[in-house]
Amino acid sequence: MAQLIDICNRALAQIAAGQIADFAEGSIEAREANRFAKPLLAELAEWAPWPWARARIALAEIANDRPAEWLHAYAAPTNLSQPLAVRAVEDDAATLPAGGAFPFPLQDAAPLAFLYEAGRIYTNVANATLVYVRSNVTAPELPPLVARAFELELAARLALPVKKDASAAQALARAAELARMRAIAEEANKRGDRPARYVSEAEMARAGLSFLGDPA
Repeated sequence: MAQLIDICNRALAQIAAGQIADFAEGSIEAREANRFAKPLLAELAEWAPWPWARARIALAEIANDRPAEWLHAYAAPTNLSQPLAVRAVEDDAATLPAGGAFPFPLQDAAPLAFLYEAGRIYTNVANATLVYVRSNVTAPELPPLVARAFELELAARLALPVKKDASAAQALARAAELARMRAIAEEANKRGDRPARYVSEAEMARAGLSFLGDPA
């Protein structure tokens, strides 16, 4: 996978600017690439719930300053970009469906409520685990289409400070938006994501399961 400086040089090529060998060199290209590239990486983590940027962590409980609203409060991970789901501690499943009208994992059928606010995760789940998108993504992690969208977005942001070219910035911004939508769609297609739906107890029973995967 490409290093950040490689993507920066591709972005600079999009605006017919000079290439760089190091972010610390004295050129305007290096200075502006260094100024825009790393913040854009953090922003990219919020574009979509990227599967390749997901992580899980057992949350550390802290003082609950909203006890009338939630049973538990936890410190949010320092590298949290998007919280996706809270998971409870459960016994290992003995039986699970191989397919059918279920979300996978089955826990997505009844998502556990939580609130992310002011650096805390509030939930009614004891010993909670958080599924989330990391903010500290790196350039080598980016799949090709995501890297291309990043490159075009970076080029759009560099066009004005480096080349003073507003028309190029506008054209590249439009191209970047299309590339971003394509990358998001491609990542969703890879996973075969389906919207979570409510699974009734009757459906679970027909599959030989009680709620959330325990043997019926």
